[in-house]
This record gives sequence, C-alpha cells and structure tokens, in this order.
Amino acid sequence: MEKELSEYFSEVEDPRVEGRCRHLLSDILMIALLTYLTGGTDYQDMYLFSVCPKTPLYWKLR
Repeated sequence: MEKELSEYFSEVEDPRVEGRCRHLLSDILMIALLTYLTGGTDYQDMYLFSVCPKTPLYWKLR
C-alpha cells in the first residue's frame, strides 16, 4: 500500500501548545519540504511559497 507524502507528516507528533497554533504541523512541514526542493533557503522563502503563486519557487513545481 502506498502512502501520500502528506500522510507521513500527519504522523509526526506536534509538541506545540494545543489551541495556540494557527497551522497544522503537517502543513508547515510540507511547505518547508516543497520550499527546500524548489531552492528556498529560509522562512521568508517558505512564506512566499505558501502565499504567492507568482513567485519563482511556485513556478519551479509546474
């Protein structure tokens, strides 16, 4: 049986305080991985990748 990449990240235990987080840890990890794979190097690149589909990082996946 094959798993999707997002399923692996959903299995990671989230050590953050419950109720004080805006985003799922699995979503953050997925964005971090995709940002890295498209040449991103820091949290600013992660932010741009996640909010702006017109960035070079976004289009490298197309």
